Amino acid sequence: MRESGSAEHLQALQNEILEAVARGEVLVAIMDRLCRRVEAIAPGVICSVVSVDAQGCLQPLAAPSLPAHYAASVSGVPVGPRVGSCGTAIYRGEPVCVTDIATDPLWEGLENLVLPLGLRACWSSPIKARDGRVVGTFAFYYNRQRGPNDLERQIVATCVHLCAIAIEHEEVRSRNHRLAYYDTLTGLPNRVSFNDAIMRMTAEPPHDFGLMLIDIDHLKAINDTMGHAAGDALIETVGARLQAVVGDATACRIGGDEFAVLLPDCTQAAQMRSVASAILAAMSTPLDHDGNSIVPSVTIGAALAGED
Repeated sequence: MRESGSAEHLQALQNEILEAVARGEVLVAIMDRLCRRVEAIAPGVICSVVSVDAQGCLQPLAAPSLPAHYAASVSGVPVGPRVGSCGTAIYRGEPVCVTDIATDPLWEGLENLVLPLGLRACWSSPIKARDGRVVGTFAFYYNRQRGPNDLERQIVATCVHLCAIAIEHEEVRSRNHRLAYYDTLTGLPNRVSFNDAIMRMTAEPPHDFGLMLIDIDHLKAINDTMGHAAGDALIETVGARLQAVVGDATACRIGGDEFAVLLPDCTQAAQMRSVASAILAAMSTPLDHDGNSIVPSVTIGAALAGED
């Protein structure tokens, strides 16, 4: 491809991806589009984008030309000094070019994931956020033993920058969503989430759910005598124990000392009593805060959507 032509293609690619980010398209869809466009510009390469989660594990974002089982096999793999090209690039924070996957020690134990696919080499470049964190990698796979050419280096330089913008944008969006819909102390859905959930559940029949309202007893007294840090520890503990009991049901913190639980497919008072008893039992174990023992105590009220 002529140099002027490649520059035009890269500019068009950059504009397209930045517009998708600005429109708020889903990150996975943006990364999928990026990979497909790059594979059209640079025939003979297979692209993948992998992020790294808070636990330091690989999480595939896009690899449209690789089979789904490959992404599944990579998902959750911890990064490290010898974890293929991508896991190693994240660990080192620098590009890793493996020209022979079959013999390179970085791929030892992982080579059978890609060799049966006809892939022989992999060049992976870290994606870095503005604060220097490595948030993922952008990789080229080749069907023969080789490294990148000049055009491919230009493409990757552009794509790594675009990936960083898209991933950081998604981080901000996720953070804002969490602040809007989740309680920062307990991590449970907040009153806004509760209102949305109960609106959906009452929008049309069947109204087959139960509602429980739960108050922490004596929270003010604990705040006054032991301090607000102790009160926060109590709220956090009650929230965690409540979530552990209700499992897949929706537990929310809707106020200072107030919680709510929405129980789907709950049509019998006996079901509500069973859950309430389990919640009370879970609260009976004391919690320790700075050497002080606090026994959580809660009051529970409940109603059935159809019956009550």
